[in-house]
Amino acid sequence: MSELSTARKSSVSTSPYTRSNPFPGKLVVNRRLSTPESEKDTRHFEIDLKGWGLSFEVGDSLAVYPTNDPELVGEIIHAIGAKGDEPVTATKTQKGLREALLRDFSITQPTPKFLRAIRERANSSTLLKDLLHPERKEDLDRYLWGMEVIDFLNEHPSAKFSPEEFVGLLTKLQPRLYSVASSLRAFPDQVHFIVDVIRYESHGRERKGVCSSFMAERAENVPVPVYPSSAKHFHLPENLDLPIIMVGPGTGVAPFRAFLQERHALGAKGKNWLFFGAQRESCDYAYKEDFDQFKRDGLLTRLRLVARSSPQGLRPAPAARERCGNLEVDRWRGRAVFCLR
Repeated sequence: MSELSTARKSSVSTSPYTRSNPFPGKLVVNRRLSTPESEKDTRHFEIDLKGWGLSFEVGDSLAVYPTNDPELVGEIIHAIGAKGDEPVTATKTQKGLREALLRDFSITQPTPKFLRAIRERANSSTLLKDLLHPERKEDLDRYLWGMEVIDFLNEHPSAKFSPEEFVGLLTKLQPRLYSVASSLRAFPDQVHFIVDVIRYESHGRERKGVCSSFMAERAENVPVPVYPSSAKHFHLPENLDLPIIMVGPGTGVAPFRAFLQERHALGAKGKNWLFFGAQRESCDYAYKEDFDQFKRDGLLTRLRLVARSSPQGLRPAPAARERCGNLEVDRWRGRAVFCLR
């Protein structure tokens, strides 16, 4: 089985935009792909990149710097008895507490340092004291599932922190990487993403994914800071006549949409075969219109959707043999580039 080659050297290495200097993109499309009946909220996002002056390869990722939920920030400020304008140290500079919690710190997952501080300062934290013993690590992990910083602050109001002390217990807010779902040859000034918006309930509170909810709910009128991240071993082959087999479940189909756009723009003659896993065909078939059009254009030679109800569950790869037979799959595999996500 051949692996996806590193045929083309990505120009990402020359990008002036980096983790410390992201480009201020603009969200121009925020469209739900899954239907209301779906268990998931899967979104298609388009970020305008006009003026950034670089290229990325299909197969690469872009990192997105989110901001935190302002409502959650307000709850935390209230819980520690602050106003929000107190100066704190963030990224080696001084800024107001509210601004720092919005942009600089991870405010959901409790850090070990934060948990120890709660243990030491709270009047009643017997359970936490026991769970912080090294031999109780598995028990602690189970206890912490679905728990966030705000839960501990609300449950232990006797634990007092100054704003500077509090931010010192947090870690930096990290960017999130998303596979590019578009080709610059098809969309020269944009990057597209497909993202599952994370929402769930635990301990009586709704929880949200930091970056997915930022793009879905709060990015319409603010910059979306992005920078490229090269995928050194995940690019299309230089030989346009080579057939490719693409296998990806759910949002893992992102790079294959980009691959097909790229091959279409380049006039590639190689055949293309896509196995795509989705929970339910009726409501989770992302980019169905795109893939149907690629089939009509003759670009997508074979398309196989594998749903949860199939014998393979959400594993698209075994469906190749079940659907098309061992001989045909082996014939493709012998001369095709195999792309697994």
